[in-house]
Amino acid sequence: MPIVYSEKEASLQEVVTIQEVDDLLEWLLANTDASIDLAECRHLHLAALQTLASARRPVTAWPQDEAFKGWIKPLLTTGE
Repeated sequence: MPIVYSEKEASLQEVVTIQEVDDLLEWLLANTDASIDLAECRHLHLAALQTLASARRPVTAWPQDEAFKGWIKPLLTTGE
């Protein structure tokens, strides 16, 4: 499962495709105080990245891959 949801956090794992975006958006709308864990994520479809960027949620863990982290961190940093 590419995304594991709890009440307070979504853990994105491995490859998150466009098929997961609708559920991710629905979860983000229903859990307005929740955070994102990207530690196990290796790839995000652009639609998933845009969904996360627009939600402006805190990221509790960044991807282990430094190149991937360097590419998405500026887009997902909320400034908090």
